[in-house]
Amino acid sequence: MTKPRKARITFWLLVAGVPLVLAGVALTFFLMRSGPVDTGPTLFIIQRSKNANEVHYEIQVGADGTLAEEPVIAYWVLKAEGGGREDLGFFERKMAYGFEVLEPDSKGERELKLVAWEDRKIMLQKDEAGKWRAATKIDGKEAYLTRLFIQVDESGLTPSVLYVDLFGEEVDGGDPVKEHLVKD
Repeated sequence: MTKPRKARITFWLLVAGVPLVLAGVALTFFLMRSGPVDTGPTLFIIQRSKNANEVHYEIQVGADGTLAEEPVIAYWVLKAEGGGREDLGFFERKMAYGFEVLEPDSKGERELKLVAWEDRKIMLQKDEAGKWRAATKIDGKEAYLTRLFIQVDESGLTPSVLYVDLFGEEVDGGDPVKEHLVKD
């Protein structure tokens, strides 16, 4: 093979190869940040009026059925971007969707405190079937929280919550229950 021809082949391999390598690195990074949507039992989800993306709160249980050391994790399910999963960002954890799980009480139940809604008591407890659930009061009834919908006004400099709808199932009987909360 002549030297000019070898140089042209090397040149074109580099021209074609470098973008392929970069695409591979980008794909690897994306796959590391995104995971399967359904990775465990979901306690409840938060939906917003802004888009179809949801925050999922998932229970973590050990092989013996007790809560894991990190009993709850939260992450985005990116429905508006075609699916996938992404961790909450720093400000999302600190100001909007973050939470703290308190130490167990005498019954082994733990309180989940949402950063943006600390006055609403949510208890992690087992239902009659032995499944861990997020128990709270919805419309004055003991219920298992399944979903929150947040209506947001984004016309100003910062978004403001107009109302929150809570959805769940009554602890006794499993009937659907809903509560509409308007921000004062």
